[in-house]
Amino acid sequence: MFSSTAYLQSLTTVTTTLLTPLITVVSFVPVSHALLVDTPPVQESISFDTLERLRLMEGLAKLEAGAPNQAIAIFNEVINQNPNSADAYNLRGVAYMVLAQYAKALADLNQAIRLNPHDPVIYFNRANVYGVWENFQAAAADCGVAIELDPTDADLFTCRGQARLALEQPEAAIPDFNQALVLNPRLEEAIYFRGVAYAMLENYPQALADLNQALALNPNNTDALVLRAGIKADQGDQGGSLEDMINAINILERQGETQKAAEIRGLLGY
Repeated sequence: MFSSTAYLQSLTTVTTTLLTPLITVVSFVPVSHALLVDTPPVQESISFDTLERLRLMEGLAKLEAGAPNQAIAIFNEVINQNPNSADAYNLRGVAYMVLAQYAKALADLNQAIRLNPHDPVIYFNRANVYGVWENFQAAAADCGVAIELDPTDADLFTCRGQARLALEQPEAAIPDFNQALVLNPRLEEAIYFRGVAYAMLENYPQALADLNQALALNPNNTDALVLRAGIKADQGDQGGSLEDMINAINILERQGETQKAAEIRGLLGY
């Protein structure tokens, strides 16, 4: 019989890793976190610094448009002109992450931190690289530094909470998700992962409450559907469990994720 325990034990193979929203985009690295520079105002005389910022914004636009190689070419130009541009190294590191060139990404993010050790965004991005390599201790540490630098960013607390979940430390993760939700009460990722933490602790009423809330915010969260299905099965609600599993499979197939849909079918034994 399918259960929440079976789901949690197979989470890294059936769905994605616990740290996926931290890593992908991404989807893992939210490009919106990549640069803390506003578009410069129009000036009669454009300074070198302003020209650099304009080029960085141009590269960021290429990155957001799904053209990381073009973005890298622009960031290369900026670095050649100004080898001390922490923003250029940070953004080029993000572009390398999009290309799954993580060693190059780490080298750039390390250099960005050497040039500007006070920018929480760079630590957040480096945590993504460590997450990909399953160095969750380092990921949690970088998120912690970022929190010290900016304790008002809900994403940073969610980042550390996810890393702590991956380290199988749900008790330590829950306060991070709680604080993330103080800062942003509708942050779906924090709600969902707090539900995962409660499930790991076998606190199923709290887990269900969080999963229900996460699904109200995002009905296409298939991970939440499958975990909720397991909890329902544990509680004897076989009909509700089957409904959630079928919904998850249908969503995945509509999204073209046929392999993941097949793996979830495997949990059902067909």
